[in-house]
Amino acid sequence: MSKFGMYTKGTNEGSHHISLIDMPSKSQATAYFAGVKKLSLTQFNNLFEVREIRLDQNSKNLLLG
Repeated sequence: MSKFGMYTKGTNEGSHHISLIDMPSKSQATAYFAGVKKLSLTQFNNLFEVREIRLDQNSKNLLLG
């Protein structure tokens, strides 16, 4: 399973995720998030984007030393 995050499109808020989910594919994650938001896939894709989150083990605790 991969980890996917939902992000808003076209905002100046930065690139922080709104929500995270473990799903086998990006299309399944997109369908899940659209269902949670109660939007059609077209409406969802106009407002949000889904990205796979890759955890880099080397930088995980960078600030902790």
